[in-house]
Amino acid sequence: MLRTLHGEPTVDPGRDMPTRLKKATRLGAAVDRNVRRRRPIATGELQGGGNANRTLDRSKEAEKAKNLAAVRKARRVGAQVRTYQSEATVGSVKSKYTTGSTDIHINGLDLAFGGMSLLEGASLNIPYGRRVGIVGRNGCGKTTLMRAIARRELPVPDEMDIVYVEQEIEGSDKTPLQVVLESDTERQDLLDEEEALTEEMTLAESEGREQDPKIGERLAEVYNKLSEMDADKAKAKAASILDGLGFTEQGMTHQAVSEFSGGWRMRIALASALFLEPKLLLLDEPSNHLDAMTVIWLGDYLSRWAHTIACVSHDRAFLNEICTDVIHVKDHKLHMYSGNYDDFEKARGERLKEMERTAQSQEMKRAHVQKFVDKFRFNAKRASMAQSRLKMLKKMDEERVVLPSEEEEFSFEFPQPGALTGSHASVQICDVTFGYPGQEPIFRNLDFSVNTDSRAVLLGPNGAGKSTLLKLLLGENTPLDGEVKKSQKIRLGYFSQHHVDTLVLWRTPLEHMRVMFPDTTEPEVRSHLARLGVRNEQALRPINTLSGGQKSRVSLAVITYQKPHLLILDEPTNHLDIETLDSLIMALNCFNGGLLVVTHDARLVTSVCDTIHICENGKVTDFRGEYHDYRKQMVERLRARSKLFNI
Repeated sequence: MLRTLHGEPTVDPGRDMPTRLKKATRLGAAVDRNVRRRRPIATGELQGGGNANRTLDRSKEAEKAKNLAAVRKARRVGAQVRTYQSEATVGSVKSKYTTGSTDIHINGLDLAFGGMSLLEGASLNIPYGRRVGIVGRNGCGKTTLMRAIARRELPVPDEMDIVYVEQEIEGSDKTPLQVVLESDTERQDLLDEEEALTEEMTLAESEGREQDPKIGERLAEVYNKLSEMDADKAKAKAASILDGLGFTEQGMTHQAVSEFSGGWRMRIALASALFLEPKLLLLDEPSNHLDAMTVIWLGDYLSRWAHTIACVSHDRAFLNEICTDVIHVKDHKLHMYSGNYDDFEKARGERLKEMERTAQSQEMKRAHVQKFVDKFRFNAKRASMAQSRLKMLKKMDEERVVLPSEEEEFSFEFPQPGALTGSHASVQICDVTFGYPGQEPIFRNLDFSVNTDSRAVLLGPNGAGKSTLLKLLLGENTPLDGEVKKSQKIRLGYFSQHHVDTLVLWRTPLEHMRVMFPDTTEPEVRSHLARLGVRNEQALRPINTLSGGQKSRVSLAVITYQKPHLLILDEPTNHLDIETLDSLIMALNCFNGGLLVVTHDARLVTSVCDTIHICENGKVTDFRGEYHDYRKQMVERLRARSKLFNI
């Protein structure tokens, strides 16, 4: 079974099912509910004897039942496979599975995208129940690999159902709770069948007909299956997951999915995946668009996951929390390491040192043999020995250790602002009340300040008002009462995760900067872009050809060009790989101005910030303690909340 949680279902064309059913489900056609449920079974259909019409009715019903069974099987086994409009190609691979196997063993894997080779002769081995983090530089093929697994273009055991969380759930009139519950089609089918059978028994009793014993037998089977899957606890389980992902009771039960933003609909897709508990769960940057509290909940939840997980993430703390193994995509190969991300970094460093020592030893031996060959190759008395050494050289070349390619060093360097003193060096929110028209105020009598010495993080659940607070500081929101004090001399630089989406994709970074700052010269702009890691030909390429991390660096170049005294960063780590994030942390630590950041990335917080502000329940308070203390409190609170659902 493969499900890509992003919208209308389509059927895996490789599955064995009637052509007409393939076509119907591939187009996302819904199964006729009048066939599946709420239609009383006609008199005589399940009773023996009768006339030719009854025989014909039974034949029609048998055909409908057969078709329905095929549709249900397709929905469970091959449903919701997305046909990607991409240029990914998978070469021949080798695998061999025994019946019932749930371990993944793939050898000789070749993978390409858009004509560019990503993997060559790679091996992928994931024992069942392991939680594997997949890491590597942007563009190395992590997402392409995940999609190939999801589409079963790679040989994954048939016994493994796969759920790939890639895109948000499409908008509909259903509530999040309904969507999550209905994602388990097997449970939903059994409930539908239970309803139809119960209605038939009630109808037979009201009409005074003899009850067909087969209906009672089937109903008992349905009850047993529902009991085995704890169907009575499904609603509580779904509600608990949605609660952990930040949904209020009102939001999950009364608000239509279409009313939620894309980020929240992504959470619904994630909730559906967790609710289904597939044997293979594929996650691609699951922490993006989540607040810190939700990332903490998700990490704690997945750390207790009993099945196999493959997760692409740039969040080191999150990977440390959930991973039992790490796969490093490097030089067209998949390198497997045991342990979490910190274990991987340590083991990788030790492996690299060992490879360097081995390579050095091999080169010394090879140079010694080569010297002998060069000296005696044309000496008749030593010719046979020279030939033997030549063969030895050939074997040495075949066994030579190949060191990993050196990765490009990404570095950031923010321009340093001039010094400010006194009231000029801060932005102050004084006794402010603010709310949007027609809504209750988000803040009442709020006091808050940030200055050029601040190194602060703003934490809190989604919807608590973090972005609203930032816009008050920036002057984009006008208070209903109170005032925001900001000196004309202080310059603010604001980065939002949405800034990347506003870039004009057909322009080059150089052109974009010249449009934003028309009075600048090309050498000045190129120099500034280079300080932000957009160098040489990257500055001359259309923005739509850049990676997510490169686009983020272009946006950072825009906001820092005028040397801001205070940086306000809203989720700056999205789209950055781990190495680029490390460079961002170094740049922020070298920046002499102030910093206020909203982020879900624990490493960014612990590496850069010395003050934690909590935005919650209409207030902003200072947290007394370190980030790990905050995390511990949140885990205890979230686990206590989950117990309220009595799962």
